[in-house]
Order: sequence, then C-alpha cells, then structure tokens
Amino acid sequence: MTKVEDNLFFRDFSPKGRDVLLRCATTETYADGIEIFKEGDPSDGLRLILEGDVEIIKSAGLRQQTLTHYHAGEISVLDGGGRSTSARAKGEVTLARIPRVEFLEVLNKEPVELSLNIFRRVLEALRYTNELFVREVVHKEKLSLVGEMAGSLMHDMRNPLTGIGLASDTIMLHHGDDQTAKNCEAIRLQCDRVVAMAQELLEFSRDETRLQLSTTTTTEFLEQFCALNEDFFAQTDVAIEARAEPAEIRVDSMRLLRLLQNLVGNAIDALAGWPKARVDVAAWVKEGILHLTVADNGPGISEHVRGHLFEPFVTEGKAKGTGLGLSIVRNIVVAHGGKIDVRTATRQGTTFNIQLPQHSKTQQLPLLPTR
Repeated sequence: MTKVEDNLFFRDFSPKGRDVLLRCATTETYADGIEIFKEGDPSDGLRLILEGDVEIIKSAGLRQQTLTHYHAGEISVLDGGGRSTSARAKGEVTLARIPRVEFLEVLNKEPVELSLNIFRRVLEALRYTNELFVREVVHKEKLSLVGEMAGSLMHDMRNPLTGIGLASDTIMLHHGDDQTAKNCEAIRLQCDRVVAMAQELLEFSRDETRLQLSTTTTTEFLEQFCALNEDFFAQTDVAIEARAEPAEIRVDSMRLLRLLQNLVGNAIDALAGWPKARVDVAAWVKEGILHLTVADNGPGISEHVRGHLFEPFVTEGKAKGTGLGLSIVRNIVVAHGGKIDVRTATRQGTTFNIQLPQHSKTQQLPLLPTR
C-alpha cells in the first residue's frame, strides 16, 4: 500500500506545509460497495486514494450513473459547498483524509503556483468528466431511438405476422402429413421469434428484461436452435456442431435462442475466409448450473475491443452491425441470474462461457452495464 507521504499530491508543497498536512491526515478503509460520501453532503475535506479504486457517481433522476474513477478531491473542498457527486468503493479502498480547514490554511501560505497547479489538475479531471457526460448523453439518445424503432416495429409487424401464423395453422388443418406439420411449426416459431426480437429491443432501450420461463431440456433446446438456423448454417462455409448432455432446465427458451444466435452469428462473421473454420456449441448441467459454450477457432477478438465487449454500440468489422448483440446477450444472462465470460487469443479463437441456474427465476435488476 502507498504511504500517505508518498502520494503525488504532496510533491509541490513546501516541506513545512507538507508536514502540517501529514500530521492532520487520517486513514480510512472502505469495503467493496460502501459509500464514501453522498451527493449534497457538506465537503469535510480532501481524500487521497492510497489503495484501491473509487467510483464517482452522479444522480440522474431516479437512477445513478457512474461517471469516472477519481484519484483526487472535488472543487467543493475549496468553497465549502455540497458534494457535487457521490463516491463509492470499488473493491477494498484505503484513503487518506485531510480536513478542509487545515488544508485551506496551508494552501493560503503556499506560493500561488501551487494553487494554480491544483486548479489545473481539477480542471483536467472536470474536462474528462465532461467528455464522459457527453458520451453518455449520446448513448442515451441512441437507446431512445432504438426504443422508438422497436415500438414502431412491434406495431407494424404484429398484424402481418399474426396473419402468417393463422395461414400456417390453416394449412396444417388441411394437410396433415409430417413434413407439412414440420414446416408450419417452423413458420410459427419464426414468427414468434421476430416478435420476440422486436420486444427484446424495446425492453433493452428501457433497461429491462422480462423473462417468460418454461421447462425444457438441453437436448430439445439445442435441437430447436439447429432447426431454426438450418438454412442459415447451410449458406456458410463454417462447420457447426451442437452437442448436449440431456438435462431438464427452466429458462426463457426464446431469449436463449436469441443469445445463441448472436454468439454463433458473430463467430460465423469472424470466421469469413478462415481456413477449416469451425464453431462448437455445447450445453450441459453440473451441480445445478446450466453451462452453455460457443467456441470458434478463428482470429480472436482484437485488443482494443476486448475491454468494451459488452457495452452497447461497440462493433468491429461488420458493415451492418449495430453493436447491440453482445449487450443483449449480457442482459439475457443477467436476467437469468447468471454470468458470462470470454476467453480469446489472437489466431487461436474465442470461447464464450455462460453459466445460468438450472432452474432460473425472474430477476429484479438494472441490466445495462455502467461504463
């Protein structure tokens, strides 16, 4: 852990001023997720991070948005006003606290250049925070447009898709052979799938996911996935294999089908022109956990995308990509109470590992990742 006296904040102070500040400094430790101060609280002093990381949070109506991670105090420490943001520990954090009164007394006795340097650092932090805020505004505007588009799609598609579904039911009544029944069932599933995709976009823009849970098996689930995508797979040069160890599961099958569609579709796009391209999909249950994996032997995910993989509107190498696919995947996983991780290496392929409760329950949660 960095000692208080080694913090870069003290480098421009005179030896006397530095000694005064060090004598009045106290250390504080906060566990992960603990609030250090609230927005609007009186500014009681300057805090310096010795170890760990601190999230800076700003209220936005009924929600809170993480703006950045600071390593210094706020302007309010100089004017006595209320805190402009909240701060929360991200992991265990150790801070040094310097009381406001003592800090200002020392600052008044130091050369003016020191104050200017402090203001410069504060302004740099504010400039960075403003940039993040602008990005967030643009991000929210994009989500709003996605919501409007999804609502319009839901309205415009519902009637024609209902007509297609009724027509397929009528065909089944007059032609009872197995092949016709199979084709009509596929039509019905694809209609439901289109409606579910539009509903998914609408819920995504509203930061929510409502699960429709039902009981099925890993085998039936993957068989349905392969049947729905049979024509799509046949048009690619990628070898695709799906295997399941039979087990009963309770999930939102339609959303998990969408999840696999996104992951496998991304893998196929990444494998374009790749020699001996292959995608393996697997599902099994162990100790009450449903495991889903999608693995390819392709080029891997580029370095600059890896750190932002599940953020909305992040895409690479897809002319028609929206950048929403993996964000939706993450939301589906979180809504099921599960987790997802990815292993990737340049020219060695990518594997997505998903773990969900074998018998999922509806989750109450904020879904969109903070940035």
